[in-house]
Amino acid sequence: MLAIKTNHYFFMTLLVLCFVTLVSSQGQNSFLDPNISEAFWNSPQFQRQFLASYGVRSNVEPRFENPEEQIFYSQLGDTIRDNPQQAIEKITQQLNASSSAILSYTLGSLHFQEGQHQEAIKHYEVALSQFPDYLRAHKNLGIALIREERFGDSITHLVETINLGGADGTVYGLLGNAYLNLEKYASARLAYQNATLLDAENPLWELGIIKCAIATERYQEAVSLLDGVLSKQPDNAALWALQGNVYLQMEEADKAAVNFEILRKSGKATLQHLMLLGDIYMLSESIDLALAVYLEAIDQDGKGDIRRSLNAARILLNQGAWEPASAMFTKIRQAHESTLSEQETFQLLKMESQVAIANGKGQEALSVLEQIIEKNPLDAEALLLAGDFYMQAEDFEKALFRFEMVARIPGSESDGWIKQATVLVKQQQYTKAIELLEKAQKSNPRDNIQKFLDSVKRVANAATS
Repeated sequence: MLAIKTNHYFFMTLLVLCFVTLVSSQGQNSFLDPNISEAFWNSPQFQRQFLASYGVRSNVEPRFENPEEQIFYSQLGDTIRDNPQQAIEKITQQLNASSSAILSYTLGSLHFQEGQHQEAIKHYEVALSQFPDYLRAHKNLGIALIREERFGDSITHLVETINLGGADGTVYGLLGNAYLNLEKYASARLAYQNATLLDAENPLWELGIIKCAIATERYQEAVSLLDGVLSKQPDNAALWALQGNVYLQMEEADKAAVNFEILRKSGKATLQHLMLLGDIYMLSESIDLALAVYLEAIDQDGKGDIRRSLNAARILLNQGAWEPASAMFTKIRQAHESTLSEQETFQLLKMESQVAIANGKGQEALSVLEQIIEKNPLDAEALLLAGDFYMQAEDFEKALFRFEMVARIPGSESDGWIKQATVLVKQQQYTKAIELLEKAQKSNPRDNIQKFLDSVKRVANAATS
């Protein structure tokens, strides 16, 4: 088991990172994305179902009243199958105000088959205006509306499909998807459960139930359901990652680490998975493990997005891990030297300066920091680091000047006031320090600053007495 550090702020930061990782790492097929993936629409099962909808069902569907129209339609079969665009042209030429709803429905289905969803919706609606109980028109219109992300409208037609006796796994599954997108989780769950009863072989519906469990914070249930799905799909990297993120939501970082290590050992871990695993190891103060994973992630990333690598380096810095942070800087430069933007270069230089100051090599870092400040006088981070160096060197006048500059930068005022107060405490100017700390707390309340303020007040009272 990992020895988890009880740092609530750091843990909440990690949860934000893991959520971002989960969404960004899966792309359009994200397992948190409530939309149906393209794989479903293109699946042989859905295609077979859809092509079967070109037939005629007399009990809940219109009939041809015009014999010529019926003959025309009966001759369309091969064209519909082999050349949908030509079939569209033929039906469009034949269509008139008295045409059967079957032609409008068929035209809608052909447009849907060609990916022209808005045209499909228009013709399905015409068919329903001609024959309101047209079962398959309701079903296909509901499907087309989902494709256009008109979830509320789709529910009306999918429910009507069920009422007319057209319930099947696909209808219930898509109904669950529509409810899920509208955040009606109880209804979504019921629809998905019905879908699994009628179509047990489709993993999407069980996944829908899992999404509902996660959305309603029923994490233990989600983990159990994922165990079942993973037993059938052990090579599904996205599911291992999803379960790992659920464990993090449950604050069970040790179990989450196991999931991401499985991905790592199988060679299926993405950059995001590796960086998140490194974050988990940092949370448990396993710095060596974290560094190894972070370096592996940078190797895997090649010359890709540098931002996550810089964030990982900053996590090491915030934990005071100077040597591992330096190793990260070296690896980042090796991987990204030729593609670093000016802003990214400055970020890296500032972090390297922070390590140099911590290791007593502040004079080397100072010249770099002053160059950054000269190019950007509003760089609060560089000003704070320069001020820290001067404060460490007991050059309080220069330190105060840098911190006063920070206090004039919008969004960084409280940091500047706190740093000024720190210098003033060293100079035993307690009254002014208290004033600045109180101003900082009013602007941006923080527990650690309140403790600092209370201790300064005690020292000030003792000095006065």
